[in-house]
Amino acid sequence: MTPEDDLKEALDLFGRREYKKAAKAAEKAQKKFEKDGLHARAIEAQRVMADSLLNARDLKEASRVYESMLKTSQARSMVSYQAAACWGLGEIAAFGMDYAKAVSHFKLGLDLARKIADKWYTAWNGFGLGKAYRGTGKLTEAREVLTEARDLFREQNQSVYAGWVEHLLGEIGGEVSSRKGEAKIWLCPMCGSKYPAETAQRLSAGKMVTCEYCGTTVG
Repeated sequence: MTPEDDLKEALDLFGRREYKKAAKAAEKAQKKFEKDGLHARAIEAQRVMADSLLNARDLKEASRVYESMLKTSQARSMVSYQAAACWGLGEIAAFGMDYAKAVSHFKLGLDLARKIADKWYTAWNGFGLGKAYRGTGKLTEAREVLTEARDLFREQNQSVYAGWVEHLLGEIGGEVSSRKGEAKIWLCPMCGSKYPAETAQRLSAGKMVTCEYCGTTVG
C-alpha cells in the first residue's frame, strides 16, 4: 500500500470510530511519507494519528504525539499544524480537569489560527478556550470566544458543533464570574456542559460517567 492508501484507510477507520486501528494506519502512513521526504503529508498523517489516539482516550500517547507534532510544525513553520497540536494538548488538559493548563494551550492555538485566518482551528481552539475559561470562572472571556466559535462553526456548516457551543453559552448565561472559594467545577471535556452534582461526585471518585448532553464517557 502507498502512504496515501494508508492515510485514506486511517481516515475511513476514524469515520467509523475505530480509533485504535486508525492510529496504527496513520502511523504507517507517517513513516512512509517521512521515508519519501514528503514532510507536509507526514505531519498530516501525524495529526490523524494524534486525533485518533485522543478519541481512543489513550491520552498519554496522544500527548506524546501532539508534542512531537508541535515541535515538528514549529521547526517547519507550519502554523496550522501548530494550532492543531495546541488544540489537542488543550483537550488533554481539559480531560484532566486542569483548566489553567488548558487555557494556556487553547489561547496559543487560537492566536496561531487567527494569525493565518484558519477558521477551523480558530473555531475549535475558541471553543476549547471558552470551556477552559468557564472552568476557571472567567465567564465574560468565555462568552466572547464562544460566540466567535459558534459563528465560525455556523459559517462552515458545522451545525452539530455550533449547537454544542450554543448550549454552553446558554448554560453559562446565568452564572457569575469568579468562583474563588467554591468547590471545583466539573465539566464535560468534550462539550463543556456542567455535570450534575451526583455525576461530578462519581467522577471525582474515579468512576466512569457519561455526559447527558453529548454522550461523551470519561473517567
